[in-house]
Amino acid sequence: MPQPAEIEEFNERIQRAVSGNPPLERRIWVTSLSRCLRKTALSIYLNTYSPSKNWEARIGSALHGWLGEVVKGAEFEVPVEYELRDGWKLVGRVDALKGPYVLEFKFLGFEKNDRNSSRGKKNRDLEHAEPSKEWVEQINAYMGMLEKERGYIYIFDRNGLKFRVFEVAFDEGLFRRFIKRAERVIEAVEELERGRFPTWISTVGNKEWVCRSCPFRPICGAIDRKWLVEGD
Repeated sequence: MPQPAEIEEFNERIQRAVSGNPPLERRIWVTSLSRCLRKTALSIYLNTYSPSKNWEARIGSALHGWLGEVVKGAEFEVPVEYELRDGWKLVGRVDALKGPYVLEFKFLGFEKNDRNSSRGKKNRDLEHAEPSKEWVEQINAYMGMLEKERGYIYIFDRNGLKFRVFEVAFDEGLFRRFIKRAERVIEAVEELERGRFPTWISTVGNKEWVCRSCPFRPICGAIDRKWLVEGD
């Protein structure tokens, strides 16, 4: 007797999982689009991306949970998703929603910033801190996904937890460009599924520090970036 389509699909997932070939999760995390798009595509294709495994994400989640416990008055750690194409979704987790406003909390001193980078110098202390390009991109993406017009980035100093607040107005053009990045990642994953490596997909940011600790460095070094392995 034939089984319902939902059961057949579930059975296929079980079979692929036990055979070491788990189903491709057609999800792209907002935070992954501000970094190396090639790494994002490879992580999705090889089923290795998990934001919860990132040590910065774990610290951030704990601090957000603490804020939710002691502050209250807002929705904390709110999951969001946005339909792309062919079953793909852009997904994320907003730090907090307060009525019509998207709130993101950033904590100085917990990130592995390159001390020579402009971001590292800029955000060493609260007095000189300001939202990075990545933070603005991400809160803008959340606003676009939730159809909100305004958000606020809170930057906390971990020494005493003083904070500054920065208002961010929704930028439709920036959101569209962010969605274009997601579409390029989808195209790259589809190319990987066809057995071809997407050499055309770019690295976001400074290659020296982006590539330094990347688990896919040997792959890129063997294919089109010999300089990644020359010094090894």
